[in-house]
Amino acid sequence: MDAIELVSILLEGNDAAVAKTVASDSFLKLCNQPLANGQYAIHALANKKNAKGVETLLKNGVSVNQESEEQGNSLGFTAAHYAAASNCVPVLEVLQAHRADLNHTAADKWTPLHVATFRGQSDAIQKLVEFGADINCTTGEGHTPLLFAVNLGRVKDARFLLQSKACIQLNDTNRDNLLHYALHYRMAQQLKGKYKLPDTQLDIAVLLVLHGVRPDEPNAAGNLPTHYAEAALPSLPRALSALFDNAIKLLCAPLEFNYLTLVTATKEFLVEAVGIEDAKAEELQRVMRALETERQSTRRSTTTAPPQPAAMPPGHPAVPADVMNFASGDPSGGKCPFFARTAKQQANKRALDSEEERAHCPFSAYTIRKNQTALILAGIAFLVGYGCGKSGRL
Repeated sequence: MDAIELVSILLEGNDAAVAKTVASDSFLKLCNQPLANGQYAIHALANKKNAKGVETLLKNGVSVNQESEEQGNSLGFTAAHYAAASNCVPVLEVLQAHRADLNHTAADKWTPLHVATFRGQSDAIQKLVEFGADINCTTGEGHTPLLFAVNLGRVKDARFLLQSKACIQLNDTNRDNLLHYALHYRMAQQLKGKYKLPDTQLDIAVLLVLHGVRPDEPNAAGNLPTHYAEAALPSLPRALSALFDNAIKLLCAPLEFNYLTLVTATKEFLVEAVGIEDAKAEELQRVMRALETERQSTRRSTTTAPPQPAAMPPGHPAVPADVMNFASGDPSGGKCPFFARTAKQQANKRALDSEEERAHCPFSAYTIRKNQTALILAGIAFLVGYGCGKSGRL
């Protein structure tokens, strides 16, 4: 038996087979034997959302904080990281019961909460915070879970983290605040301002200013968060300032405001239900409707946004989830660790893709590995046919 067979038995969940495996002398040795991808048995089971299998391992001596040797961004992941990535609350509950370190950092200093937030796994985020995970933990680049939620347009997760008292201050080398990230300042900078802001980010911007992030705070270059966004949305700076000025009353209102509810809110509602002064309510209504007109105009325009790549580096905290791939490699010239890491990954992927597309000898090891199942079935069919033919001749 090897580690793969051990994982297979635990995944199948046959009680008799599991009991026999656990009782064997080689059980713990197999649990501490890495799989081909660098994961250990506990990581594979957590990744497959198998809470029962994880608990079996932990009850029989496997370390709850065992680190993965999987290369790449998962190096140093624990079972909690894999459970967070797969949004598996039952596995997180098992790990918590066995006193797992839910703030354990991987090789790149990502905690399970970073992983869950970056993946948009809302159930795991809420469970980790409930279990006491550090809500303000930072990666090696100083990025917090809230920054990921903000930058990737995850309104629900950002709202939850803010309501759970996540810190809105960043220790950013460029002195960018959360609004710079929300409005994709760095992304727009890379594209020299020719960038169309996703609509979701307006909801995020509203959420942030209502929770105290200043829209008039410049970064190290002296630029406000709206520096690039206001080219297409000139009313955005005034709208965010008006929201910031009335933030306390809007937060205490009888409903949760987002971008669209603010656009449609009447002056009367803002005065009577929210308690905003008459003149301020009129100004807020005016700038929000002007901003919406500009947004609609931008959506109709076919010249506002230049041709862009179809996707973006999965892992970059300063770009939207739906614009993530640079065929030309690293657009930051090596200045951004996320772009550099992703460019390397994409180069490896292109190498693999070219291996797939290249013509191969039908008897090569590559072809045999790739078509192993089909070759086995063909061999069985040949033997059955040969046997039937031979018996017929006899």
